[in-house]
Amino acid sequence: MDERTVAVALVLALGSARGGAAQGTTPGSSETPAAREQARLCERLNGEEGMAACRSALALGIGHDRQRPIREILSKRLVALERWDELAELLRENVRLEPASAAAWQRLGLALLFALGEPAEAIAALEEAARLAPADASARLGLGLALHAGGRGKEAVEAIEAALRLDPAALDGRPAARALLEAARRGEPWP
Repeated sequence: MDERTVAVALVLALGSARGGAAQGTTPGSSETPAAREQARLCERLNGEEGMAACRSALALGIGHDRQRPIREILSKRLVALERWDELAELLRENVRLEPASAAAWQRLGLALLFALGEPAEAIAALEEAARLAPADASARLGLGLALHAGGRGKEAVEAIEAALRLDPAALDGRPAARALLEAARRGEPWP
C-alpha cells in the first residue's frame, strides 16, 4: 500500500468514526429485495465485486437509512482499488446529498488534497468544512495543510494555529503536520 493509499484510508476512517456505520441499520420499507441483496454483498465482498455490489445497491434504491453506510463502504472499496477519480466523484456526490455536513466536505477536501493532489479544489472544500464546523480543529488543520500545499504559507500558519487554539493536541501524533507548521512559520517550503 503506497503513502497516498494510506493517507486516504485514514481520511475515510475519520469520516466513518463520525458518520455512522452499516452495522445495526435496518432496511427501509421501500427497499427492493434486489437492493437488500446487493447491500448484503457490498458489506461482505471486497475488491471489484464489493464495489460493484455497493454501486448496484445504491442504483436499485437501497433504503435511505442505509445509503450513507453503503456509500462509506464504497469509498473504502475505491481506496483499496486506488480509484482516486471515482472516489472524488463519490465524495462530491456526498456533499451534494448532504451540503450541510462538515464531515462530508472535509472528506472531499482531504481526498482532493492527498489522493488527487488538487490543493485549490481542496482548499475550497476545506474552507466550507471549517465554515460549517467552526469549533472543529481537524477541519482547520486540514485547511492549513491544503493552504500550504497551495503555496499560501501565511494563511496555512493561521489555519493550523486556529486548530491548535481549538485543540492544543491537534498536532499530537502528527509529526509531519508539526514540521509543516514550523517550516511555514519560518517561511520555508516543506517538505
